[in-house]
Amino acid sequence: MSRNNEIQNILKWFVSRLIIIAAFLFLLNFIYSRYFFDADIKKFSRVKPNIEDAFKNAEIVYLGESSNTSFNPWTDTLSQSISDFIQLYLPDSSITAITHEGYHPGLFRQMLNLIPSDKSKRKVKTIILGVNMRTCGPSAIFSGNEASNQREALFYSQRPPLLSRIFMGLHFYDSRVESERTRMKFQWWRTQPINKESFSNLKYNTAFEWITELDKLYGDSIPEEIKYMASAYVKEFAFVLDENNQRIQDLKSIVDYCNQKNLKLLFHILPPNRFHASMLFSYYEEGLIKMGNSLTQIMDYNYQFLMKEFTKWGVPVIDNYKLESASGENKGARFTDQWYPTEHYDAVIRRDIAESISAFLLGVDKESSEFFLKKKNVDFKLKQNNFPNWEIEMPLSHDNIYQWVRALTN
Repeated sequence: MSRNNEIQNILKWFVSRLIIIAAFLFLLNFIYSRYFFDADIKKFSRVKPNIEDAFKNAEIVYLGESSNTSFNPWTDTLSQSISDFIQLYLPDSSITAITHEGYHPGLFRQMLNLIPSDKSKRKVKTIILGVNMRTCGPSAIFSGNEASNQREALFYSQRPPLLSRIFMGLHFYDSRVESERTRMKFQWWRTQPINKESFSNLKYNTAFEWITELDKLYGDSIPEEIKYMASAYVKEFAFVLDENNQRIQDLKSIVDYCNQKNLKLLFHILPPNRFHASMLFSYYEEGLIKMGNSLTQIMDYNYQFLMKEFTKWGVPVIDNYKLESASGENKGARFTDQWYPTEHYDAVIRRDIAESISAFLLGVDKESSEFFLKKKNVDFKLKQNNFPNWEIEMPLSHDNIYQWVRALTN
């Protein structure tokens, strides 16, 4: 009996201490939540209140990075974002955007944790997610901003606030510093294979090998800024997607989550500056013989991979990869950043993307008479706010590339 009593006493002592510790932690969490949590949110996760508000009060939530809001101050007299244009086409729906530069599917997946589990406390029914192919590459995956993004995302959860603060203090997130991420990025460029049998004109095995050869290939025949631009396109797009890519896994996780929560999910593929990529890499092999567009072969392969995966997952896709206003002759001038391959667009492209999404949500053809009436109504509203000249084109790199190609072919 004495042995049993001893064990019981130990258990009582242990349980009593657990209750005291739990009560103490509960009190600490209450104090932190009441007096310090809001200050930490303002300091470390300023977007969180906007995310929570969007999921509670908007029927449609648009998730995107800077491609949604960027505009061309030279040619645009309209500054409406893609999501703003969608709202114009769908005036009877409440639409809110969550956008910021450097956002990616991994962060969007964590944001979805803030959707209230109680359906009566949430209004959101549809999630629109912009798929930026470039964010699947090493430059974005190993971005120097990722540590701060991941620290902010610690607060995108339903866990007790104090626990999130403890995780942040212990660096219980991907807190690798910028120098480490830069090392990993260069390692990717040096080691990850980019050549495939289907790439008929590509003779480089890695992006680093390709970048190293650019100087030899171009020589003195190309302006320095265009040589830098060509190198940037290789760094941003010379990668091959597969199921092991972190961003692909993030997108699949978003699909699974929305299916679980019975939320309608819509992907739309953002158009890259494929036209400038085509021009830069059509005339650069030995003897300046015109070759196939080696970089666009990789871009097209990745696009086809995305479409196959999305079809397999059963998620609806708005395919703007080769959007007419963003591809083809002279369309490269519609990209805001002329010297670096970002998905930043002028109002023409932003509006065309919004039209394709809006037509899908309305269940009508973009060329139908029903949608034509919608466009007329939107045009009337926009003209009151200084309707832009859609034919304006920004010179800069666009014209410089043309001059260089003409010089090579004369």
